[in-house]
Amino acid sequence: MKMNKSKELQIAIKAAKMGGKILVKYQGKVKTSYKDNFFDAASFLTKADIKSEEKIVRILKKNFPKYNIYSEEKIKEHQGSDYTWYIDPLDGTSNFSRNIPLFGISIGLIKNGQPILGVLYFPKLKLLLHAEKGSGAYANGNKIKVSKRDLKKSLYYSGGYYKRGLQLKKTVAERVGLIKIIDATSYELAQIAMGDAELYILESVLHDVSAGVIIIREAGGKVTDYKGEEWNVNSKGIVASNKIINKEVIKILKRE
Repeated sequence: MKMNKSKELQIAIKAAKMGGKILVKYQGKVKTSYKDNFFDAASFLTKADIKSEEKIVRILKKNFPKYNIYSEEKIKEHQGSDYTWYIDPLDGTSNFSRNIPLFGISIGLIKNGQPILGVLYFPKLKLLLHAEKGSGAYANGNKIKVSKRDLKKSLYYSGGYYKRGLQLKKTVAERVGLIKIIDATSYELAQIAMGDAELYILESVLHDVSAGVIIIREAGGKVTDYKGEEWNVNSKGIVASNKIINKEVIKILKRE
């Protein structure tokens, strides 16, 4: 399907694909180390994360030198711009390190607290999702939509350990049809946008979720915080869904 793409989207797609080549090159050939940081004392880090980040940031900075950039590993630059790139150069590092193909790259562009563009790329799956505000969401060039399943038939993606606490919402888990934890936020959000899953609940980490938020919204879904307010960069939690189950999920969460 032919569609118009902004320069930002074209460059973000290029950067994601270049980063993806690096990830495929390094998979199975690098050592995994642990990092002690805000996210989790057992978070993984590999040379592939760093090399992918360097390539992606270099491409984005060359084309948009005045935009802010916040990437997961090392690069955080505030230029005073209204536009900010949020980048995860390797989401699903635990999968990557164990030769599970569910890992990818997430690049989101934020303006005034809300994402306006998102790219998710999964190199081993040869799957590319993208969206721009008001232009719909696409997977490998085909327009995508969220599902219409109700809560009892929904697939709920939960996070694993976060600061050593399991993130599964028990009261929600009791009401859904399926529960999975695959430790790859970008892929879990992509599944909702493509209509293959219905729910994702987690603490909000900007470089993990920024791209997925706009892609889900443009696919007809809904993304809020735990109170049901529209998600923004200041939200502490994120509830991404196929829209029709959002209110019911929020009511359950408020009773926890």
